[in-house]
Amino acid sequence: MTRPHQSGIASSATPPIMSLAAITRRFGALKALDGLSFEIRAGEILGIAGPNGAGKTTLLNVCTGALQVSAGKIRFEGQSIGGLAPYRCCELGIARTFQIPQVFSSMSIEDNVAIGAEFGARASGNAQAQNALVDEVLDIVGLAGQGRRSASQVDLLTRKRIMLGAALATRPKLVFLDEPLSGLNAEEVNLFVALFRTLHAKLKLTLVVVEHKVRALANLSDRILILNFGSLLCLDTPAIVLRDARVIDSYLGSQNFA
Repeated sequence: MTRPHQSGIASSATPPIMSLAAITRRFGALKALDGLSFEIRAGEILGIAGPNGAGKTTLLNVCTGALQVSAGKIRFEGQSIGGLAPYRCCELGIARTFQIPQVFSSMSIEDNVAIGAEFGARASGNAQAQNALVDEVLDIVGLAGQGRRSASQVDLLTRKRIMLGAALATRPKLVFLDEPLSGLNAEEVNLFVALFRTLHAKLKLTLVVVEHKVRALANLSDRILILNFGSLLCLDTPAIVLRDARVIDSYLGSQNFA
């Protein structure tokens, strides 16, 4: 079997914030993840791509506690998180967003973000500090001055901003983003890519971005991981990954470039 190619760039100098060792997740006879091993480096933007059914969302689910692994070990900052519920992973500093924006439509924008502040890492319980955090997050995601609007009356882009804001309000160290550019036009894609760069630089976050828009992903990421049938096909810099013949054969096509 061909071994997946993984870059050694800065691997000895940059500690992992999360490590996965021989992760397998079964659904009956189906192996959605099959002996997957890699590290997420602290402070990087890691892109994840692959064909439909490759196991991308399953990977996010096991990394954030929504699913438990069938075999293998996941460590976050050296601590095993196997068996932890999503809220416990959140308390440790792991946040995520979803492909279809998850917001409380009956609540205001700022109340949606405040929910994240209640359940995240290092929640202080101080109302003044929480209000300041909500205001800061709304400003970062481009919703300053819109906090009192109802979440039921906003467009897709704004719903994505709200969901991202709620995730940021948990005070995360590591954020998983599941197809955040899905459904956006070219201008909106550029806006969100710029926003992710700001989050990475200003908040010193580690980001893991699952995305089908490969050109945008390559423009954003330090490294790209390609999944295929639940296994790691390739993990390297965007320039190397996009030239890899195995990646082109198994995944890349004109419909995936945006």
